[in-house]
Amino acid sequence: MAFRLQLMPQAVRVLSTCPAAVRECVLHELGAIFSGPLLGLEGQGAGMEGAGVRQLPSGYHVRYSVDWKHGLLHLLELWSPEEQLPAPPS
Repeated sequence: MAFRLQLMPQAVRVLSTCPAAVRECVLHELGAIFSGPLLGLEGQGAGMEGAGVRQLPSGYHVRYSVDWKHGLLHLLELWSPEEQLPAPPS
């Protein structure tokens, strides 16, 4: 299943500060990881949602949610390799 990518403002800010080559690399990694079976949610059915945090090969971390019903991948937050990840909600 192909997803449409929706970027939240924080992720847009981080990507907009990256050099073009880094931005292209990050977007390519996102496409590779978040395509169908690599998403890790291949058993999910339409109408179900998933969420999580993943580290990209470039070292960037992403917090995302998936709306299977509408075919949307929401990129909620993006952290550069130098930034410390926030503590998970308790």
